[in-house]
Amino acid sequence: MEQFLHRLTRLEVGILDVLPRAEPGFVRKILEKYGVPYESVSEDFAEAVGMQRPRRSS
Repeated sequence: MEQFLHRLTRLEVGILDVLPRAEPGFVRKILEKYGVPYESVSEDFAEAVGMQRPRRSS
């Protein structure tokens, strides 16, 4: 699990590095294409790439 979390953190850092040079929504579309849910990334990262927090059903 520790190795997985380390890799996920490295992935987030890499994406945040590319984000300023990417078209708006590009990174979000890639994450959606591969089924990466909002809950799988940190909140600040999700907001930076434009992911929407899922609505809670009542």
